[in-house]
Amino acid sequence: MRLPLFLILGLMAQSAVAQPLEPTAPKGLHVNDLQVVGTHNSYKVAIPGLELAMIRAKSEDGAKSLDYGHAPLAQQLDLGMRQLEIDFLYDPEGGRYAHPLLPQKSGVAYDATGMDKPGFKVLHMPDVDVRSHCATFILCLTQIRAWSDAHPDHVPILIMMNAKDGKASTDGGVTPLPYDAAAFDALDAEIRSVFGPDKLITPDDVRGTAKTLRAGVLAGGWPTLEAARGKVFFALDEGPAKVAVYMRGHASLEGLPIFVNAISEDADHAAYLTLNDPVKQFDRIQADVRAGFIVRTRADDSTTEARSNDHTRFEMALASGAQYISTDYPTPRTDFSPYVVALPTDAPARRNPLR
Repeated sequence: MRLPLFLILGLMAQSAVAQPLEPTAPKGLHVNDLQVVGTHNSYKVAIPGLELAMIRAKSEDGAKSLDYGHAPLAQQLDLGMRQLEIDFLYDPEGGRYAHPLLPQKSGVAYDATGMDKPGFKVLHMPDVDVRSHCATFILCLTQIRAWSDAHPDHVPILIMMNAKDGKASTDGGVTPLPYDAAAFDALDAEIRSVFGPDKLITPDDVRGTAKTLRAGVLAGGWPTLEAARGKVFFALDEGPAKVAVYMRGHASLEGLPIFVNAISEDADHAAYLTLNDPVKQFDRIQADVRAGFIVRTRADDSTTEARSNDHTRFEMALASGAQYISTDYPTPRTDFSPYVVALPTDAPARRNPLR
């Protein structure tokens, strides 16, 4: 396949950005001047074969798209992943997701430890794709915090989040609860209970003295890498309606611990954007990265690229300049193909080709 000129030039420029950024980096680089690889649905344990076969009996495509899993979070971080994605469900009373249907039907053992307690639960699809390396949000955060404390020189870790709600995943299944201000108050509290101000990069940190968060971003407000080492930051990857609920009237996310997927680049709260298609959204990603925003994109989706060993989308993601590139394959799934996603430097982070 003949590569387009912009991609050839981007790949040629890799030698100029090859210097790894852990444990040190040149002075003057900021958080938005890096590029890293991370994982999609990072908590997810592969569905047992018997249950996957039950899903396949109803939908071949559905089974294919769900046929992946990850190592425990600490192992992913050891591999160099610097972006993790955590899906959560609101469970203020506890026990709502403690008895999923598919494990009951399959007879495959299911560990419900912690599921009976109040607090946010972490899983992909209630009743269907339910196994996680950390069943509660607090446990996921605690695992990340422990690894971070043991590796204080790491570049900042982006923790992306999906707030799961909507219809039941299967007939007779549990309907997730919707999100209101009280739910997001509880989410903020869980985050702050694990990560104090010394470990968090917040919207207030980036806004600084600017009138809006967006203005702070455009003025170069993301902290330097040296100031951000050993820290994490959170981004809520949701659409405009749920983002508005999370903001609770704080137009620039004042006082809140979480960045949000910007409704638009012109919004007062604009700092972070989820743009998952580096092929179709290539030009927009480049423009946003050059402007100073942080962008997350995806190298692969629904196991498609891994099954055909197709790196085209990943190569576009690298050339786009997106700071955080998410994959399901930090290591290869050899029964599919040799497909694997890693930076050209084979390091946790490199200088951004557009910055």
